[in-house]
Amino acid sequence: MKSLFIKKMHLINDTRDLLLQQIQESDFSPESGEGIRIVQQNKDYIQCHYINERIYNQDSYNIDIGEFEKFTYKRIDLVPLFIDLEVDTIDIVGNKAQAAKTLEFFGKMTKYKVPITDVQINFLKLMNACKYNGNQFIISKIKINDYTFFDNIIGDCSLNLADYARPLDIITKYEDKIATTVACLTYDDATVTIAFYKNGTVTIYKDIDSIDVELLKLLKQGL
Repeated sequence: MKSLFIKKMHLINDTRDLLLQQIQESDFSPESGEGIRIVQQNKDYIQCHYINERIYNQDSYNIDIGEFEKFTYKRIDLVPLFIDLEVDTIDIVGNKAQAAKTLEFFGKMTKYKVPITDVQINFLKLMNACKYNGNQFIISKIKINDYTFFDNIIGDCSLNLADYARPLDIITKYEDKIATTVACLTYDDATVTIAFYKNGTVTIYKDIDSIDVELLKLLKQGL
């Protein structure tokens, strides 16, 4: 299970060239403790890792001398990310802290000349796109905030729509109050479970090595 953060890059010719140049020149260095490693690229997509080295100290008890000693450790985070030059997005796979650190690095790398803003996948648009392209997109569960039950009692509720015949009716009726939508997406004989959150975060219930460009492109049909 991994979270996917999709951010919009507002690129013009000069800033696009700057971004591409800096990605090529921002290899990881021990001096800075961070950098980019390109995994694969073509004219439309760059798959890479943001590498961040963290140094921290920890006290451990040395039984031989009967005292605590301070040890220094290094930890390296590899954050997978994809630069989509067709729709100008940066797609980060990781947790919230890793996404924030990656975006901070991209800001410094481009001298903050590339504005990056939030975007959100509209699952109704995604459903229609999947239907048009022959991919199956089935909503299995939704969580509704501020649902009125009876006698003006308001609370949160979860609805299982896996066997419900008209899930779109529920989605349309409560669209503004839906906090989470869980769906199953089938493509190329593979099925993946995905949760969409109101804040724009997407959680993919799949091994990180199996999150590929094709899946990301399918999801971004909902932008």
